[in-house]
Amino acid sequence: MNPEFKLILLFCLGGACALGLPWWAWRRVKSLERKYGRILLVRGVTGAQAARIVLLRGEIPQVDVDESTVAVTDFYSAHEPAIKLSSEVYSGRRLFDVARAARLAGHALQHRDRKLGGAAAWDSFMILWGNAWPVLVVMLLFSGKARPWSLAAFSALAVFLAICHLLKHTHVQDAARRGRRELDGAKLLDGHPDEEVDAAFLAARLDHMAMPYSKTWLRLLFS
Repeated sequence: MNPEFKLILLFCLGGACALGLPWWAWRRVKSLERKYGRILLVRGVTGAQAARIVLLRGEIPQVDVDESTVAVTDFYSAHEPAIKLSSEVYSGRRLFDVARAARLAGHALQHRDRKLGGAAAWDSFMILWGNAWPVLVVMLLFSGKARPWSLAAFSALAVFLAICHLLKHTHVQDAARRGRRELDGAKLLDGHPDEEVDAAFLAARLDHMAMPYSKTWLRLLFS
């Protein structure tokens, strides 16, 4: 096999894996939801109440927790500052809803400690990328300029952005740990085995990794 063809094939395979990573994360979240998603929090608080408890324990009660009906919800807005929750998470009493809200409150704690790292801006960019890349691929394939090295260059870009997204995901892992620590301190997770709590916070973290797929027209089209 031609060495040049092997190199191009390697780039394209890497790009396919990078573009498929958010889809895998979304499928993993759905799998966790099916297995553990119906479990109600024993302590009976809602997602909004859990977020406020984390904020109060973190001594930043000035951060608002708002219910939002816009297309993109469940995020921490650093410039307001406020936590924007979908109606499902805001009023939800499931363990998964509480974990998602606590993870977002963890971002507020990061902001307090100046360790947020521009996460919201990056998340918006990755959602834009997730909506744009299928269109770019179609344009490339039907423009008559789909030379092998053009596809390889596109694949290299996809791999680069996926690596950056994974690096940003470390902030999400830290936020989830912070939120879980405050809920544990408030005894709100008592009564749940570690397996259930671990699954809820894993789903809360994977929500972020899945955004370049879950917040796009592609997911709406195929789900």
